[in-house]
Amino acid sequence: MKKIISLLFVFFSLTVFAQTKRLEAANNKTGVVTQIEEGARVKVSTMDRKKYVGELRFKDAQTISIDGNDIALTNLSSIKKYTKGGRTLKNVLYGTGAGLIAGSGIAGLAKNGNAFSFFLGGVATAVTGALVNNKDKTLIYRNYIFKIVE
Repeated sequence: MKKIISLLFVFFSLTVFAQTKRLEAANNKTGVVTQIEEGARVKVSTMDRKKYVGELRFKDAQTISIDGNDIALTNLSSIKKYTKGGRTLKNVLYGTGAGLIAGSGIAGLAKNGNAFSFFLGGVATAVTGALVNNKDKTLIYRNYIFKIVE
């Protein structure tokens, strides 16, 4: 009975994963393939300099849709995964770092001994904010070939 259940589970999972469409971007020089699955939040720039941020959908083999805006793959200039939570954290860390740096200036004017500590804390927080959410790089049409696969 365990074998039958596990066999059914394997077949079910294969059919579920086989039906997901994704955008593949192959690097021209190295051949490394980056995949973006349907439903991911992305930031897209087109050849006519329009920018769209939203959920990625596929209309057909040559057209993607970002929140109802259809974009042909030939008109795609760049695409990047653009998670919302990471961007919020980045903004919070930038704001906190700027506040600590400004606080160090005020503490320095007041001749407080903690001014240098505020400054170092602010710089460290701002640098951490700069490093957050940079794991996904922008895929530019000059360096990548885009295609939609199932």
